Amino acid sequence: MATLRVGSGKTAPGESWQLYGQEGVYIDVDTSAANFSGNPVYHASIYSTGGNQLWTHGAHGIYNVTATGFRLYLRWVDDAKRGGKQLTPDTCREFGFHVAWSGIDEP
Repeated sequence: MATLRVGSGKTAPGESWQLYGQEGVYIDVDTSAANFSGNPVYHASIYSTGGNQLWTHGAHGIYNVTATGFRLYLRWVDDAKRGGKQLTPDTCREFGFHVAWSGIDEP
């Protein structure tokens, strides 16, 4: 029977978000502290210091999975609801967007 390795963590509020064209932003989440050795299964959630994550879409989509991290893309559900304000790294800093994640790995 294999032993599962479980890890979790979070990114710093408002930090490390990068612009993704006109569509939104992305963040590369570093999970290396969990010491995974295979291809873990990750789960992620978006949090903010002001509650504006309600208007975002994409937190369930996890890309580029490796033992040391993954990428998550985020965009507004509807730009009009945000006054036409594009989701940028600056708005992520303003709202304190961050990612809480957990991962399960079978070494």
